[in-house]
Amino acid sequence: MKTHAHVVVIGGGAVGMSILYHLAKAGVSDTLLIEKNELTSGSTWHAAGNIPTYANSQGGMRAGNYAWRLYKDLAQAVDAPITYRHTGAFWTAQTQERVDFYRHLVGIADTLGYDLRMLTPCEMEAMHPYYTAGTRVIGGLYDPYEGDADPSQLTQALAKGARDLGAAIARFTTVRAITRRPSGDWLVASDRGDVVCQVVVNAAGYYGRRVGQMVGQSLPIVTLEHQYLVTEALAELEADPANFPLVRDPDSMFYLRRERNGLLMGSYGHAGRAAWLDGMPDCFANQLFPDSVDDMMEVLEAALEHIPLLRQAGVRRFVNGPIPYSPDGAPLCGPAYGMPNVFHACGFPVGITHSAAAGKAIAEWISEGETEWDMAAWDPRRFGDWAGFDYAVDRACDLYEHQYAIPYPHRIWTSGRPVCQTPLAERLKTKGAVFGQVAGWERAFWFETDTVRNNGDLRFRDEAWREAARGECLGVRDRVGIMDHGGFTRFEVEGPGAGDYLNHVFCGELPAVGRVKLGYMLTPRARIWSEATIARLDEDRYLLYGPTLAAQRDHDWLRRFLPQTGVRLRLGSVFDAALMVMGPKSRDLLQPLTGDDLSRDAAPFMSVREITVAGAPARALRVSYVGELGWELHLRPADLTAVYDAIAERGADAGLVDFGSYALNAMRLEKGYRAWGADFGTEHTMFEAGLDRFVSRRKRHFVGRDAFLAQSAGPQEYHFAGFLLEDDGPDPLPSDPIYVNGQLAGHVSSAGMGFRIGSRVALGYLKRPAVPGHRVDIKIFGKPVPAIVARTPFYDPDNARLKD
Repeated sequence: MKTHAHVVVIGGGAVGMSILYHLAKAGVSDTLLIEKNELTSGSTWHAAGNIPTYANSQGGMRAGNYAWRLYKDLAQAVDAPITYRHTGAFWTAQTQERVDFYRHLVGIADTLGYDLRMLTPCEMEAMHPYYTAGTRVIGGLYDPYEGDADPSQLTQALAKGARDLGAAIARFTTVRAITRRPSGDWLVASDRGDVVCQVVVNAAGYYGRRVGQMVGQSLPIVTLEHQYLVTEALAELEADPANFPLVRDPDSMFYLRRERNGLLMGSYGHAGRAAWLDGMPDCFANQLFPDSVDDMMEVLEAALEHIPLLRQAGVRRFVNGPIPYSPDGAPLCGPAYGMPNVFHACGFPVGITHSAAAGKAIAEWISEGETEWDMAAWDPRRFGDWAGFDYAVDRACDLYEHQYAIPYPHRIWTSGRPVCQTPLAERLKTKGAVFGQVAGWERAFWFETDTVRNNGDLRFRDEAWREAARGECLGVRDRVGIMDHGGFTRFEVEGPGAGDYLNHVFCGELPAVGRVKLGYMLTPRARIWSEATIARLDEDRYLLYGPTLAAQRDHDWLRRFLPQTGVRLRLGSVFDAALMVMGPKSRDLLQPLTGDDLSRDAAPFMSVREITVAGAPARALRVSYVGELGWELHLRPADLTAVYDAIAERGADAGLVDFGSYALNAMRLEKGYRAWGADFGTEHTMFEAGLDRFVSRRKRHFVGRDAFLAQSAGPQEYHFAGFLLEDDGPDPLPSDPIYVNGQLAGHVSSAGMGFRIGSRVALGYLKRPAVPGHRVDIKIFGKPVPAIVARTPFYDPDNARLKD
């Protein structure tokens, strides 16, 4: 076995082998993959091998399409046999809501140039000789790209391709420990010797949690049971070798396809069952869990209605194997928090499909330093210490049971909660708060009223919270509102080199002492990494406030450029609680509670001061994400309740309202404020996102400067725009397509009801300059809805209310 390598990949399943192959293709061949058993062990060997392109997002669809395009030609590319069948698939719908969702997915596919399309029951029956729609199926979605591959052959082909390009593989080798040497290199110790490397990749599948522990990290990966059955050979299929589409029936909870001359049927129609809660076995390489026949029987009965051929089939075998899940169902694929040159690539519940995208992304991170696609949704750093094992188990089981549920945008997951909450949680609950969870934090999403209650209904139109949120927004517009905003990402930056350091990391000018600016961090290719509100308390003392979900991700980024001396960077703060007090009466409400002058001259817009409110010290930022006069009060958690109570007591006569995240989002949309992860990310330039005004061309040095200047001289692929919709139907969803004169012209990034202006609004990207007044159509659930390109902000365009 090699004793030195540039990269060590741990895990020889489809994901690990794809990483090795992609690294080799990228020219990184000084690599070693270590597998504790035979290649394809773990989840790979027993996987059904389906490769769907169906997904709920642009990123998911893109990953699936990359997979089938790579794998269909892999056998020829590496000269290794792969059983790969391109069959297509259709997804059936038994409810109108499911049909609407499929229409939305067709819209996402349109934005990407893919060919998903809707089907009638008759069309499904025509393309599948053994399928009967029956009376319950009312429509469906066709995925022409889906196929299935032999997972073991696929993995072995990737291995051959990697070996041919110089990669090394060590089978039957168990990693015992991973330690960092003083030089910064990593020592990977195994039962067959040690290897020193610069980069470690944890691709150990459901053993990824154990490998993570070797570098001091507790990854929220849970192993669940997933079962499918394979029938005996059927005479009809022996006589008919033709392929037919895979069938997925999410309302009946099964999928079914041809498997040689029999049928393979899998199910998510049972409760999620976590395995190994008391500890994992040392080896579970080619083993299965006991058959659970009862789990399949109810689903089998439903499947018989649509696949009568099943009645003639005997069961040849059950396959009940381990499948890894994270607390949000997405993989953990990307840099390890606080561990230079360590990457995780594990927790893939759709591992055969997503292995291709994982290989591409990890290889790009290692060889180029950043990825072509925005990988934030898969980034392991989206989970902090709050995502403990018990939480992960509860949520993963819940997700499994909802694998085929319609992913309504306002579903609030309740399992495993609460994890993190502010001292106000119980107080707000008595006032009708309906809590959701953001990065582990309990946050009031909306507040029940005497007439609007949380009935738990989920749909794409007119959910109950809308009327409550409308009242909250109007209360903020006309009077004053307060929000408990737990979970702000905070950084404190101090020291004589703080200014030079932040000037290098952020592309814009820093604020003067006592002032606040919005700043952006760019990658070396001048793609948008993240944003932060920068407040300057003193000459060498700064506060950064960033996206809640980006705490670890941004902390790693800031540490990447931190000088060895002269700057102190801290994640978190003593002032780790926050109240937003917003609205035209906010100054009148707060002034009697403080001895500090809150007048317009003393506390102008975009200023920061350390003041005392209701007897408690606070960092008061005169900023507003809702577009009204207001303050963010950052407080010590121990003072939060007393300050809230003092404000609430005085606010009773002023018509104070509590408002939640739904109202906050509606108001930021009306102001045209971009949201990280929704409206911009690493696939966007500052020009495309309409944020280039935040870049200082006078600065001589900042990350991404050369690339930014090059972009300024070139064409833009996209142009950010705001849209006013002209009907009162359902809100657009992210990635809904935008058309101009019947031609695809862009897509929506975020949208919702602007309750203060009485109109639905959308933000998004056009492939042509956005000219106010031009008309477009936004396709919502398959229906073109007229909209007008509008100047932003939609609400208070002159920002007079902000600057009062």
